[in-house]
Amino acid sequence: MSNEVIVHKGRTMVLVVKMGMNVTGDTFTSEIRAEPDQGSPLLATWVVSVTDAVNGQLRLVLDDLVTKQIKATSGYMDLKRMSGGEPIAVFDRPLEVSFRGTVTA
Repeated sequence: MSNEVIVHKGRTMVLVVKMGMNVTGDTFTSEIRAEPDQGSPLLATWVVSVTDAVNGQLRLVLDDLVTKQIKATSGYMDLKRMSGGEPIAVFDRPLEVSFRGTVTA
């Protein structure tokens, strides 16, 4: 996966994340914030679903109703994995997010 995640404003965005490990019973959450800090303003929250628990495949979705309201041009995101009641980091560091405008109405 690239270091930068591109989000197109006014479009539904879908990311597939392949963890390559069994995540049965685990839950995941992901937010995009203005800065790489929990106290930073929240820009968007991904809807995360596990599509293949045995192989660790996740699907992250941002609806177009959410993306069209984003005013920022950049932000940061990560994934939080809850396993056995413990929060576990998925990435070594937050991923940079670039919000881009669209041309076609």
